[in-house]
Amino acid sequence: MSEPRFEQLERTLIRHGVAARHARRAALEMDAHYQHLRREALQRGATPEAAAQSAHVAIGADVTLIARYASQSELRGWLYRWPGSYVFAPLACFAMLCALIMIMQLFTVAGLLRVLHHSTVPSLVASVVNGVVVMILLWVLPLVISAAFAWLAGSRPVTRYQLIGGVLLVCLTARLMNVALMLPIPGHHASASMGIKLSLSALPGQLTCALISAALALVPYFLLTYRANTRTDQSVAEC
Repeated sequence: MSEPRFEQLERTLIRHGVAARHARRAALEMDAHYQHLRREALQRGATPEAAAQSAHVAIGADVTLIARYASQSELRGWLYRWPGSYVFAPLACFAMLCALIMIMQLFTVAGLLRVLHHSTVPSLVASVVNGVVVMILLWVLPLVISAAFAWLAGSRPVTRYQLIGGVLLVCLTARLMNVALMLPIPGHHASASMGIKLSLSALPGQLTCALISAALALVPYFLLTYRANTRTDQSVAEC
């Protein structure tokens, strides 16, 4: 796509609920039509600037184009059809990745048992490995997933409340989880465990940690929103 106008129009269509593949095709079609109109104007003897301007005018205003495509229900994406799904999509992604990591842990423990046989590893090494696993599953993974969905929300028809709800759900679930990977150390067998435990006494601290994690994960979204609003204000000022 050679014309920046249609690249921006593609992103705007997606934000208005048009599925990404349909928005991409629409932008390519409009760009091809624009190039055709511009070449025709050049062949008639128009200057490059006049040819480009006349082609843009012939295609129509962005507001009209957006309204035309966004009004077609068959072009709508799944987020527009089921807007509440974005609340549970981060949690579903987190659950699948946790299950995948848990399976990898089990295979790792089984492999260690075959390699080490009746041998053991130093307690310090086992403690460090367990700490790394806990950090990845309970802190890094929910933050990465939440930040990724927050970043995507900046270019999707997602309300702020849907995004915040989804991020909070992931971060709170992570805070309620118990994860452990025990390597074979003296006096203990190798094991791997994962579960959710609700404790009323620990709930205030868990809620606090969940809010902190959610706030950190939402930073990309608010930065993108701020930049988009700044560009809009600048465009209005230039006009």
